[in-house]
Amino acid sequence: MKFFKKAVLLLAVTGILSAYACSKNDGNEPVKEPQKSEVPSALVGDWMESWSLYMQYNFDPLLYNPDTKVWFRGSHDAWSMDPRPGFGVRIGDAGDFIWAIVEGTGSGGCQIYTADYVKGTVSVEGNKITFYPQVRRQKYNSVCSPGNNFDRDEDKSSFSLTYALSTSNNNSGQVFDVLTFTSPDGSQIAFSKLKTQ
Repeated sequence: MKFFKKAVLLLAVTGILSAYACSKNDGNEPVKEPQKSEVPSALVGDWMESWSLYMQYNFDPLLYNPDTKVWFRGSHDAWSMDPRPGFGVRIGDAGDFIWAIVEGTGSGGCQIYTADYVKGTVSVEGNKITFYPQVRRQKYNSVCSPGNNFDRDEDKSSFSLTYALSTSNNNSGQVFDVLTFTSPDGSQIAFSKLKTQ
C-alpha cells in the first residue's frame, strides 16, 4: 500500500510540474524579471508532503544547489543525506518559493527516483497562485536502467494552480494546516504543516 501511495504521489507531482512543460524554452533562455506579490500569511511557510511531515524531516532549500549545480549536498541520493531532508514547498512572505520533491520506487534492489527542484517567485490573486520559475531542474535515476538517467534544466514557463486551505488532525491530537493545489486538469496534491497559534 505504501508503494502504491508513493507511486500515485510521484505521478501527481510529475504531472503538475510537467503540465506546463510544452513550450519551446530549453532552459537556457534568459528569464524575464520575476513577478511576485505579497503573499497572504496563511500561505507562508514550509509545506511538507505527508511522509516528511510524519517523520518530522525539515525542508532543505538546497536539495539542489543552483549555484554549484549539485544535488543532495553531494550525497548519492536524498536518502543518503544527513540529516534526511523533508520534501515539499517553501513559500516566503516576500513572494519567493522553492518546490523540492523527490519520489522513489523500487523492488529487488532496483531503485528509481525522480527529483524536482523549482525556485522562483509567486503571485497570488484570490485562490489562484502563479509560480514564476527562475530555476527548474529535474533528475531521474534508475539503478537498473542507467541509460535512461538524466539531470537537466526544464521549461521555466510560469504555471498557475488554484489552492485551498483547510485543517486536519492526527490521532495524537496535533492540528495541521493543509494546502491543496489543483491543476487545470483537476489533479490535486496536498502539503501540510503543523498549525501554529
